[in-house]
Amino acid sequence: MGRKKSYDREELLQGAMEIFRESGFAGTSTQMLVEGLGVNRFGLYAEFKNKQNLFDEVLERYNDQNVSKNFGPLESPEAGINEIVSLFKFFATARKGPVAGRGCLLCNTAVEFGEQDPSGNQFVQKYFKRISQAFSNALSNARDNAELRSEIRIAEEADFLTSTTLGLFVMIRAKAPPKVVQNAANMAIQRVGNLVSNVA
Repeated sequence: MGRKKSYDREELLQGAMEIFRESGFAGTSTQMLVEGLGVNRFGLYAEFKNKQNLFDEVLERYNDQNVSKNFGPLESPEAGINEIVSLFKFFATARKGPVAGRGCLLCNTAVEFGEQDPSGNQFVQKYFKRISQAFSNALSNARDNAELRSEIRIAEEADFLTSTTLGLFVMIRAKAPPKVVQNAANMAIQRVGNLVSNVA
């Protein structure tokens, strides 16, 4: 008869997400996971086989949960300029919030691994693409609704806003002064405002 689990898989993933977000992949030891999750090594290995598999599942969960929460509104069929502005207004205050010093797990992973991807799942590249497509969706909707200047090149602007967003995440992770983060986010908002058509 098999041993009954004394833990919940979803709780393990959620807890591991916070640990990896705080310490990164390389900075998180198996012992840190065992102590932080309150599970023994046998249970951890039985459930996920190794740290890499656990990390991969955590990244998937983070994308489905956190990235969807932040960028889901931009992916909506009704998204437009207002949704982009609202996102950067949120980032402007994030330095004082619970993500200060933690940033975005997928952005942190991009900084830690660079172009390397031990999993082979291209999590970081998919993350970059998702954010850029979210901005592109909102900008395309704005153009269709005659809110955007006709000469705006949507793909280029979406990539620019993506790089700006990732820069904000790095500053939030590094605990940059709140005013610096706020100024950067406000300049992004100004940039978006400059894309808007003046035709009523």
